[in-house]
Formats: sequence, C-alpha cells, structure tokens
Amino acid sequence: MKRLRPPTIHVNDTVYACVAGITIPERAQALTEALPTIQRCEAEYLELGPSGQLYRILPSLGVTPAIDAALMGVIYKSHFARQGSLSRALYDRIRMAPEFGLCPLCGQRIVATIDHYLPQSRFPALNLTPANLIPACSDCNKRKLASVPTRAEDQTLHPYFDDLGNERWLIADIQPSTPPTVSFHIRAAGAWDEVLTARVRKHFSVMGLAELYVAQAASELADMSYGLEILGAAAGPDGIRQHLEIQFQSCQARDSNSWRTALHEGLRDSDWFCGEGYRLIRTHYPENV
Repeated sequence: MKRLRPPTIHVNDTVYACVAGITIPERAQALTEALPTIQRCEAEYLELGPSGQLYRILPSLGVTPAIDAALMGVIYKSHFARQGSLSRALYDRIRMAPEFGLCPLCGQRIVATIDHYLPQSRFPALNLTPANLIPACSDCNKRKLASVPTRAEDQTLHPYFDDLGNERWLIADIQPSTPPTVSFHIRAAGAWDEVLTARVRKHFSVMGLAELYVAQAASELADMSYGLEILGAAAGPDGIRQHLEIQFQSCQARDSNSWRTALHEGLRDSDWFCGEGYRLIRTHYPENV
C-alpha cells in the first residue's frame, strides 16, 4: 500500500458543489438539509480513522428521511462523479492525488476510479466524505467490493490513515526450479501490533497482491536474464550478487517495500540463484522468431 496525504477538502465542499449543480429543487433542498447529519458522520470518521477503528461505524439505510441510500448513490454518480458536473473538479482532485497515477491499494496499476473505503450502499452518509474516497484501480475496487468489516483485524489498509513505516516487511522467497520460483509474503515489522499485522495480511489477500507481484516478478526476471548471463560469465557469482545489491539499494531508496525491492533482496541473498539459478530463467522462454 502507498500512503497518501488526506484530501484537503471536506464534506462541506463536496456537498455545496453538488447542490450547486442539482437542477431538481427538492433534491437540492434535501441534500442541503442533510448537511448537518453528513458533517457529524464525517467528524466521527475523522476521529476513528487514525486509530484504525472505522469498523465501529454502523451501517445505515439512509441519511435522512428524505435521502435514502439509493438517492445518495444517484447524487454521487449523477452529480459528484459525472463528467462536466460542477463538482467534478473535486472528484478529479481526489482521483489524481497518487504519485504517477498509481493505485495506492496495490501500488502497480493505474488509478481508474474512486473507491469508497466504507461502501456507499451501506454508509450513504459518507458517500461525499473526501476522507472516505480512495483513488483506486478497477481491479482493486472490484476486489474490495462492498464488504463491511466487523472487527479491527478485518479492515483493509487505509492510505490516508495507516503508516506501515520503512522497516522491511515485504519478503520474496526464491526456490530452486527451472525457471526460478518466486513467492511473496509478509514479515511483521517490529513496530506493528497484532491488529496491524492482521490488517496488512488481510489487505494482501483481498487485493490479490501475492499473485500480482509474482506475475510482475516473472516479467522482471525475463527482462534481467540476458544481462545476468553475460555478467555471470564475466564476473561469476560475486559479480551477480554485487549487481543485485546495487539494484536492491536503488529500489529500496525509492520504496523500501515495493515488490522490486523484495525481489532483488531475495535474489541477492540466494546462493543458489547467484551461482546457478540466473542461468535457468531463459530456458522457460522460446527463442524469438
């Protein structure tokens, strides 16, 4: 997960922008009258979020008697998120916040949408709350679906609130095979408590990151194989290890827990890979024709 700065806008901004673009007077009035309730829900969210207690917020069927979950969904889709709407600039400010446009939930794919951390169908009063709106790729958004955690341990990570630190916690294991087998797992950081450890593993599982990173690592190895063979022939295992150490340091300087950082660390620390395994990568791939 990539941490993000929380949005600098609040629900007042999003509600008033939506109201300004609503052409149905009764709907605009209903949303305006619902603002105090929506503000109280935002305050509760901002109070519980930093301590990882959003699971304590109870689902509801609506915001006020005049605005149920279905209507709040229409307001979000037809006014806040709609291209060309008066509030679309606020939507885009949230969506475009991640560096390089990469999804903070997986760190790999391009942001395509906004995910409601607490799902809009179950928490309609939070539909327009910026702190509940997370830039996401389509895959992560679909994987998360509308699940509602009932325990702290069941919550996926929240990019605005959760800080995993810089200690190495994403680990790549290298197993001797043709081609080399790479797998990824979580090693709890010393600063994590049991709940955060469970949440990191939950996030890793829900977002399918082990499978995603394995696929990325296989492609990376294929790109590296030719150069490693040349280097190994000239400098042997020590040359391979020194090269992987440089790659590891370079990746770690940017992100201490990217899959690339973990991969190069795992390859560097594998005597089998540095001595023999690097020569077995390309045997899996057909020659170009």
